[in-house]
Amino acid sequence: MVEKSGKIPISAILSGQLIINFRKTRNPRTLMKANLGMDITEIVIETIESIIAQHNGATLEQINDELILKGLELGFLDILSKAFPDLTPLLLKEFSYDNETEKFSIPPNKSFKTHVDVRLRIRYYLTSYLTRCERQGQEVHFDDIVLAIMPSLKNGITPENQTIESVLHDIAEEVKTDCWRLRKDGQQELKMNG
Repeated sequence: MVEKSGKIPISAILSGQLIINFRKTRNPRTLMKANLGMDITEIVIETIESIIAQHNGATLEQINDELILKGLELGFLDILSKAFPDLTPLLLKEFSYDNETEKFSIPPNKSFKTHVDVRLRIRYYLTSYLTRCERQGQEVHFDDIVLAIMPSLKNGITPENQTIESVLHDIAEEVKTDCWRLRKDGQQELKMNG
């Protein structure tokens, strides 16, 4: 939780207890960046954006755990902890924080700065848009969805309408002809292969 001073408590420092389950998921793109001496900040931002997209917002603990795993996997945990002894300034500068959910997210009307899988980006923006429309009691039609989220998806590969529709079917349900709402928790699927 962010304190009134705008600082995240000491737990924002890259340290702590972590149970590690090893899995072989080496991202060739990230490995190449690390091996070529890419700026650590870029790897950190990419990692944070990825975890935010996967969980539709990420807690400090989720971000911290993923950064520690990435640092271990790529062999730069020592550099990472020196470069970012406190994640607070970076997180507050680059991301929105919700005190109620204690999650960081991509700021409204901003897009991902790094390469995050297109289906994951679509899922993130669809979920945000459908949630907002549901709170406002608005009916949501496919054309409205495309118009609302497409500007945010222009970073990287711009998806086809069919890809958006495919992800929409994974996370939402058609309640009447061309009127969509987000499925309730536990009903959503995440299909990474398109």
